[in-house]
Amino acid sequence: MRLDPNDIERTLALLAQTVLALPGLELEFETSRREYFLNGAPPEGNDETPRALRRHQEWFLLERPSSALGGVPVEWVLHRLTDLDAPELDEDALRGLLASRCSVFQVTGVAEGEGVWVRDLAAMGEYPLNEPEGSLALSADDVVVGRLFAIGESLYRVSPAAGVFRSSKLLRALLADFEHLREQRRGVLRLTQAELEGMFWRRIEPEVADPLDKARTALAGAGLEEARIERIFAELRRSPLGDDALLVGAGDALGGVLEELAFDTEVDLELARRVLQEAWIVLSRPDGGVAAPTEETRTSSADAQAAIEAFDRGRREGRDLETLFRELERDLELETESYDPDGIDGAPAPDFPGVVAAMIEEFLWETGRVKGEAASREVAPVRAFGDFGADYGVFENLGGRELVLFAAVWLPERKLLKTPDEARRMLAALRAFCAWSQENQDVALLDAYERDVATLERSLPRLVEAQRWCRSDNGQASQVFEVTSLEGAHPSVRDARGDEFPVELEPRLADALQPGDRLRARRNGARLDVFCCYPPESAALTR
Repeated sequence: MRLDPNDIERTLALLAQTVLALPGLELEFETSRREYFLNGAPPEGNDETPRALRRHQEWFLLERPSSALGGVPVEWVLHRLTDLDAPELDEDALRGLLASRCSVFQVTGVAEGEGVWVRDLAAMGEYPLNEPEGSLALSADDVVVGRLFAIGESLYRVSPAAGVFRSSKLLRALLADFEHLREQRRGVLRLTQAELEGMFWRRIEPEVADPLDKARTALAGAGLEEARIERIFAELRRSPLGDDALLVGAGDALGGVLEELAFDTEVDLELARRVLQEAWIVLSRPDGGVAAPTEETRTSSADAQAAIEAFDRGRREGRDLETLFRELERDLELETESYDPDGIDGAPAPDFPGVVAAMIEEFLWETGRVKGEAASREVAPVRAFGDFGADYGVFENLGGRELVLFAAVWLPERKLLKTPDEARRMLAALRAFCAWSQENQDVALLDAYERDVATLERSLPRLVEAQRWCRSDNGQASQVFEVTSLEGAHPSVRDARGDEFPVELEPRLADALQPGDRLRARRNGARLDVFCCYPPESAALTR
């Protein structure tokens, strides 16, 4: 059956009327504007305001799970259509709304007076649009942002609230961003209407005098320690937010921060996203959100940079690592801070960000020298542990917790392991590095590996296979659930509060899981949308 575009518009209006008449829904609709418009609803009298409000309505009715209904409103109405006093609602038109697609599309072809072809830059599908009028205004490589409504079999119509952008620079930036995301994540990328609103129509700008203080207050109020908040700021400062960054919070530094917060804290992730996105803008400025340095500080920073560059040159030239470290200590005037085991004070060891990666390179070099280049290549995957440990400045501070965090959370989140064999090779390389560290550096990492990580040699390969059936989250809010039972028709999970309940899971994913596994996911009515799987060993991080 083919729908007239007017059927879609009429049905959307009737759906809104029906849903908002239900108890509590009008209040939920009004308050949801704060979720959708992060800086408040658009001002009255603005030409764009009616279209923005329409986009919010589409999101509320067609995407957002309602707390009052326990599901997305359009799905709720479809399932109860015969019970509702709404004879004007047409089931075919409702299904057209349900089958709508929201994304960023590139115009790939135009047939004047008939329609256009567009490609979904996120999900990579291509769709024909019945757009006789639009075909006269659109050109190849235009960017269409918004919702496509299904009006027939494989035929769509653009929402009147969608936006059209004609910019080759924008298109290049989008293509690069989506390609980067696809390299990092497995599965189909999907975007929500709310994410598109923030990306294209309402770039968040700080509304307070000091967004960093606002973020500190919000995160501290959620239970984060000051040291962790400052580490988050440092991570965002190291990865400045570019002017052309569109997919903020997905596959970038902020996305990584939110993943960690979702795993081991009870922080409201939407609040964290909002305050940290504001803070990231400030942290990305040339001053990094800090006061201008004094002349003494500038000189010190320049000297430090020169010392680090000299250290890097020495590493590339193959010089002895211990000698390079001594020279770096001397250049940075750190000798007085080094740890003296026989001293009275027991001063702390100097802090060298990047020391983990440096140790790994020494391990690989020594392995190649003693056992041959083939052996060095076999354990080369452990370089990922150096990327993970980039912020650790004292090698001796590494222990079982860091090994578990790397293997049970960091690796799954970054989708670096594509097959069970890659997981086994990674863990074998990590174990070899831990053994070398214990023997040559007197850091008891092998003991920590055997105690805390060895069981991952069975669970991690299994969950790498399970990851194939996870969804792409694109930075959506999520929380961690523990799988408690896989018996019967529906698996059961337990949330952070200890509440246990049955859920619907992707059958192929459920087949790969075992009780004790942890899932970073979002409840979508009875269904659990799973974004990442963690092995049972990850539970040690929350004890």
